[in-house]
Amino acid sequence: MKRLLVAAMAAGLASHAVAADAPAAAPAVKAPAPAGYNWTSCYVGIQGGGNWGKSEHVRRAGDDSGPTITGTFNLSGAAVAGGVFGCDFQIEKTVLGFENDASWTNQHGKVQDLPPFNVGVTSGTREKWIDMFRGRVGYALDQFLIYGTAGIAFAGTEVTVSNQVVQVTSSHTRTGLAAGLGGEWAAYVDTWGAVTLKLEYVHVDFGSKRYVDPPISGAVTRDVRLTDDIVRAGVNVRFNWDRPVVTKY
Repeated sequence: MKRLLVAAMAAGLASHAVAADAPAAAPAVKAPAPAGYNWTSCYVGIQGGGNWGKSEHVRRAGDDSGPTITGTFNLSGAAVAGGVFGCDFQIEKTVLGFENDASWTNQHGKVQDLPPFNVGVTSGTREKWIDMFRGRVGYALDQFLIYGTAGIAFAGTEVTVSNQVVQVTSSHTRTGLAAGLGGEWAAYVDTWGAVTLKLEYVHVDFGSKRYVDPPISGAVTRDVRLTDDIVRAGVNVRFNWDRPVVTKY
């Protein structure tokens, strides 16, 4: 009987020692929460919309600005369509970037000259293309970005002065300032990047530039003022900067 008791005690001690030497069970690890969308990327895209504006022809004689030839008139009937390239970098919720876009347009308008000028003459302004290089500052709400934008714009323009017999044409590339607001939504996200949808408004002021200098066939030298208002939508394809997005929608 004593031998059985001693054997049972020895077995119990041995079992306790083995249990003490066994490694502790690893604590449960909670899976990390999925990362939100990061706007750090470069992109290419297409965009299109509407373009309207205003123009005015003012007589110019040497260094003196004379009376208005046309008054302010509207430019309309224009679509705008083209491509875009840009890059963004996200710091916490702030997104900084740049964008360059080039678009075809056919914005135009013309009116009869006002007295004391020849009312049998019409003067017109046409814009044939527009190119903008702008910075962007935005605030990221996961897959939605709201932003402001500002920069420099260039446009190919043409001024015509005509009557029933002759037409005079004068062309210039204009330079102006652009500013606007927009929003962009990452509609499809993958490990390589995303496809985003964009909507924006941009106002462009090209100031005033001299045309028909020197005068030709009775068409007087003039300063032509030009502004643009552009509303457009676009689709961008974004490529990550070696920072894969964890979530996929």
